[in-house]
Amino acid sequence: MRKILAFSLIISVSACSGGNRGSIGSLNPFSWFNRADQNAERSIEPRRGYVQIAETRTLIGQVTGLTAERTPYGVIVRATGLAASQGYYSADLVQVQSGKPGELMFEFRARPPEKTTTGGSPHLREIVAATYLSRQIVRNIRQITVTGANNFRSTRP
Repeated sequence: MRKILAFSLIISVSACSGGNRGSIGSLNPFSWFNRADQNAERSIEPRRGYVQIAETRTLIGQVTGLTAERTPYGVIVRATGLAASQGYYSADLVQVQSGKPGELMFEFRARPPEKTTTGGSPHLREIVAATYLSRQIVRNIRQITVTGANNFRSTRP
């Protein structure tokens, strides 16, 4: 008796799991409301689209080092820069459009400190940022360029 009850419960749940109109799946009570939304393409994107956030971080003054370290699954691009003063934070390599095919371009950006500080030694103003590139991305890339406010560095992956 228990086997029959369990079997019939499984069949009824699987029959009601569909959601197409006119099928037995319309017996699913979770699909009774918002029928207009069911015909629309399903997406996690908001109806009004994503908000575009403007980049407010400034370019690092000088790019002092650039390496592309191979991993089994891609490349880690690491850039070292020299900020104008101490206290820069939230550094990142922001990908920008390149004019040349086969080249990836990044801007080295960081947020300046809220309180202005004096320059400090170069060792204290040094900042590092890195990004990971998969093998699929790097497959057709011949050159990686990172730009700062005053200079740029390039390397091969």
